[in-house]
Amino acid sequence: MSSLRSLKFTNWDDVERDLQQLLQGYEQHGNWTLAQISLHLRDWIGFPMDGFPTVSWPMRLLSGFIRGTVGKRLLRKTLTQGFPAGTPTLPVTVHAPSEADDANAVDQLQQTITRFRRFTGSIHPSPLFGSMDYQTAEQLQLKHVAHHLQFLTPISPSFPSSAAWEQGKYLAENKQL
Repeated sequence: MSSLRSLKFTNWDDVERDLQQLLQGYEQHGNWTLAQISLHLRDWIGFPMDGFPTVSWPMRLLSGFIRGTVGKRLLRKTLTQGFPAGTPTLPVTVHAPSEADDANAVDQLQQTITRFRRFTGSIHPSPLFGSMDYQTAEQLQLKHVAHHLQFLTPISPSFPSSAAWEQGKYLAENKQL
């Protein structure tokens, strides 16, 4: 997995720049395309504003147990370390490659980001982490975005392919970095 990017987003402008760069072309290092990732992130960024989907009672029971015991500690760990590889997700947020093309899916994601940036209502409590304020929800979303976009490497003149990074050519040729 050395071909994964190390990403840390601190604001939505950086996310939107990265999405635009990925639309120019990318290398895929995971199972999901840019469209699949964008639709997945669109869903999750919308949940704190619109409410989380209802899941089966065993999942509600498990989520409630985690939330009531280690939820806040898990939230702090996620905010500092990010999402670990292999973190499970809701099946309803896993999209087929045929659901949208990259440009359409990125557009949908950017519309949801814009809505989130302007959101002034109450944040719905996370089934796993519990209640949180807007700033915490935003930081969690930015960590989630970085987790998924690390699996795509932009291919454009302003950002080299992962092969160039791995060979050290880009750093050798561009010492200003």
